[in-house]
Amino acid sequence: MLVEQYGTMTKEDADPRLERYIQTKTMQRLKGKGVFCGMDYVNIQKLKPIEFYSRLEHSKNVAYSASSLYKDERNKFLKIALAGLFHDVGTKCFAHANSFKTGDILKQESDELDVKSILLQDEELITYLHEDGINLEDVIDYSKYPILDKPIPALCMDRLDGGILGTCLFWAHTHSFEEIKELWAMVGYLENTNGMCVDLLSERCRNFVGEMVLSESSHTAWFEDFFKAINIYSSLLLSKESRYMMEVLGLTLNYYEDKGVINEQSMFYLSEQEIIEQILNSNYKDVWEDITSFDTVSYAKSMDEGLAFISQPKIRQCNPLIIDSHLNLCEIDGIAGDFYRELNPIGEDINLTCMPITGNLSKYTVKTLSKYKKR
Repeated sequence: MLVEQYGTMTKEDADPRLERYIQTKTMQRLKGKGVFCGMDYVNIQKLKPIEFYSRLEHSKNVAYSASSLYKDERNKFLKIALAGLFHDVGTKCFAHANSFKTGDILKQESDELDVKSILLQDEELITYLHEDGINLEDVIDYSKYPILDKPIPALCMDRLDGGILGTCLFWAHTHSFEEIKELWAMVGYLENTNGMCVDLLSERCRNFVGEMVLSESSHTAWFEDFFKAINIYSSLLLSKESRYMMEVLGLTLNYYEDKGVINEQSMFYLSEQEIIEQILNSNYKDVWEDITSFDTVSYAKSMDEGLAFISQPKIRQCNPLIIDSHLNLCEIDGIAGDFYRELNPIGEDINLTCMPITGNLSKYTVKTLSKYKKR
C-alpha cells in the first residue's frame, strides 16, 4: 500500500520512544478516521482519494517528520514530536464536515474535542508521559511549536503533511511517491535567523520566530515545483466539487443526528466505516446511498435549482519563506518578482465561491436535506 510506504518516509529518524504512544487506545482510535473529511466514500471521481489516509498515519508522519527536522535536547525533542502525534486525537468521523454541520465553515475550529480531556482518559498514555518526564501541558497544544502549527501563510508540519503533500499524493492524484520525496527534501526548519542575511523589507523575516522554510539545496526539486503543489492543494479545496460535497455531508450528518442514528459520542468513538454501517442498517439509508452515488456538481442558475448552496469556506493557503542561493531568508517574491506569486493563482477560484452550486441529487434527498440548510 502507498500509505505504508508514505508512512515510513522519516520513521527511521524518529525517537524510538514514540512507538508505545502510537499503540495506545487514544491513538489507535484514529485508524478509522480519514484525513480527507469523508471524500473516501463519494462518487465524484475528482474527489475520491486513491487510498484511505487515516488520521493515525497523518499524526505519525507529523511526529516522525518533526523528529527528523528538530533535533535538540532529548526531552524537548520528544515533547514536540508528542504534541504533533496528539494534535488530532479529538477528531470525529468525517472531520471538518462537522464544521459544515454546525455552520462554522470559515474557521473550522469547532469540530474537534479537547485534547487534554481525551489524553487524561488514557491511563496507559499518562503513565508513559510520567516515565518519560514529559509534562502533560507541554503536549496538549501543538500551536505552541512553530514547526507543527503556525497561522497562514506560513508552512508548518500539519499543513505540509495533511494538506500539501497528502493532497498531491493521495487526493488530487497529481504526484508520485518519488516526487513527494523530492518536495520533502526541500523542507527545513529554522529556529532563529542567527548568522543569516534577512530581507528587511519583509515583516515576516524581520519578526521571525521559528518557521519551516524551503531551499533548493537538494537539487531534486525547485521552488516552482513546490509552489505548484501548494496551488493544487488550495485549488482542490476551493473547487465547486469539494465545497458542494462538504456542504452536503454537513447536512447529512445533521439529518442522521436528528433521526437518532448517530450522535456526538458515536462520531468520536466509532470508525467511519462503523458509522456508515449504522446508517445503512437504519431505516434512513436512502439519503446516504444517494449522496455517495451522485456524480455531478455544476453552477446553478438560481438557489431554487435542486439543493443549491453559495459556499464560501475557509481559504487554505501557504506562502513559505525561502532560503535563496546566497543564503538570504526572504519571501519568494523577494527573488523573483511576481513570477512565483503567479504560480498560485487562486483569485479566480475565490471569486467563483460567490456563485451558487448544485448537484444531481434525487428529489427525495433534496427535499429531505433542504430543511437543514442554515444559509
